[in-house]
Amino acid sequence: MPQLAVTLVVNKILTTETYHEEIRGRLGVGEDVVSNTDIDALSVLPIGEARIITAVPNYDELTGVDEIYVYAAAVCMVAAILAPSMAAKIKKTMKDFDFSFENQAVNWESRASQLVDEANEFIGLISTSQETPDAPLLMLSGPTREKERRHF
Repeated sequence: MPQLAVTLVVNKILTTETYHEEIRGRLGVGEDVVSNTDIDALSVLPIGEARIITAVPNYDELTGVDEIYVYAAAVCMVAAILAPSMAAKIKKTMKDFDFSFENQAVNWESRASQLVDEANEFIGLISTSQETPDAPLLMLSGPTREKERRHF
């Protein structure tokens, strides 16, 4: 069986000391639900950053507010990757003799989609981002053969 070589991955965008808390904040959960290890996993943080780098290839040249937008987009993208797993991590209800607690029901798939949209909004705010115009949608319609036969 081939061995997978694991190399140390260095964060390219999320380099502050607070990015773990910021990602958890976007999800509305604490460290007891999402650990730093969960966030830094090879299948999470590097993938989220890679998606942003693909959208903003000149990310490392940005300064000022544009740099902040890239950072915020990366936070949202990593949170979006983590969001679908939240349903399995958060207990819906907790009951004891003395108390009863019920978490709000969150549609985590929908929340992931919202976070991706937020990331894209931040990318759109970057002054050097070039919006790709949507290709015009060309639709043809006309009589089908069946309609042509009935017409005559």
